[in-house]
Amino acid sequence: MDRPALACDPRAPGGADRAGSFAEYEQTTVGDWAVRGYGTVSSTQDIAAGLPAWTAVVAECQTAGRGQWDRSFTSDRGGLYLTAVLPFDGQASRWRGFALAVGWALARSLRSRGIARLRLRWPNDLMIGDRKVGGILVSQGGPGTVCVGLGMNVRNRPWLEDPGLKATACRLADFAPDERLGTDLLSATLLGAIRLAYVKFSQGGLRGFVAELNQSWGAARDVRLELAPGSASAGILGRFRGILPDGDLIIEDSAGKCVAVRSHLVKRLHEC
Repeated sequence: MDRPALACDPRAPGGADRAGSFAEYEQTTVGDWAVRGYGTVSSTQDIAAGLPAWTAVVAECQTAGRGQWDRSFTSDRGGLYLTAVLPFDGQASRWRGFALAVGWALARSLRSRGIARLRLRWPNDLMIGDRKVGGILVSQGGPGTVCVGLGMNVRNRPWLEDPGLKATACRLADFAPDERLGTDLLSATLLGAIRLAYVKFSQGGLRGFVAELNQSWGAARDVRLELAPGSASAGILGRFRGILPDGDLIIEDSAGKCVAVRSHLVKRLHEC
């Protein structure tokens, strides 16, 4: 979960050495994916950035896990830390909103495994009730790849690393039967979901997901939008009502009027 400090000891077995190289990994095949399994790494995204498409990196622990806007992400042992590498055609505008599609596919997959209360929070959080269980980060990999990173609390307790997370974080182990939470099983399930999102997004873009996404946010909630530096105002208050086909947010103001807010202007959505 997002936090201001590191969580893993890089000196742990399987960790990174002083030169920043990584211990030997174990490679397996999951469907079309070549999966590299590590112990402790700085970040699965750091490793995945130089790998070919249809490769995935999974680690037991990250010393420099990160989320949106380069916020630190607590990555203690017992969680699932994964980055999947996908082909990318270089047309950034066509892939706008892909992280939302990934979120929908991951939420759908986890709900099918019995996490019935799981929902999305715009733009990249996986939630159970009002607590965060995981986050998604999509970034450029090599010239022809894009990396989809996923950090998820499974059996770990990130609030032991950062007590500030006690009121905002949760873990899958408290909401699902233990036999459904094996890391290998979860990795295979979630890699399948990422592939589904990629294939479906390739065919129809974000428009093909809007209806399903707008059923995945849970009950309407009051929010505060923190706007990016340079915006006309510091923030916007209202009720989140979903997104438009172009990805912009629909916010209902205090008078009951719905207005569109350009997604690229929103730095963070805070639920009130």
